[in-house]
Amino acid sequence: MHMYELLSIVPSPLTEKDLPEISKKVKDLIENLGGKLINEENLGNKKFAYPIKQVYRGFYILFGFEIEPKKVKELDQKLKLIPEILRHLITLAIPKPEKRIPRRRQAPQILKEADESVVGAPTQPHLAPLDREMRREKKQSEDADEKIPDEKKEDEKKTKKIDLKKLGEKIDDLFNNI
Repeated sequence: MHMYELLSIVPSPLTEKDLPEISKKVKDLIENLGGKLINEENLGNKKFAYPIKQVYRGFYILFGFEIEPKKVKELDQKLKLIPEILRHLITLAIPKPEKRIPRRRQAPQILKEADESVVGAPTQPHLAPLDREMRREKKQSEDADEKIPDEKKEDEKKTKKIDLKKLGEKIDDLFNNI
């Protein structure tokens, strides 16, 4: 036997006094098919998002029950024949976990499991140290530029040459330090 939930909508022209009679019909139907009713909950009178058969409000009743999976289709067909039920939906009930772990605590564990499951996969290098290093060098060069008089700055710009070998070594050092 599997645990199922049945949500049925009873139109609001019927009153709350009529609900026990309708829920008794549903209980009898479940029990006649060999099922066992676990719980019943009246969720109240609610307004529909759109009218159903010129009805704008209805009572929602939730039933929890156990029944053989083969009997669910038959139960569905018999529920359609009850005129007091406007709509119904039968779903397989998923058991709730005993202990709930907050999402903020789940994320590191999920990431750790994902890293362990992918063996030998290259990981993305964290670029923050590289970014910090570049900003530090830029600031140092700006500080050095402030100390040099304007005439010398222009002369340096003209005579300054880039040594590609040193630049390549610097880039390699930065990537190795990551």
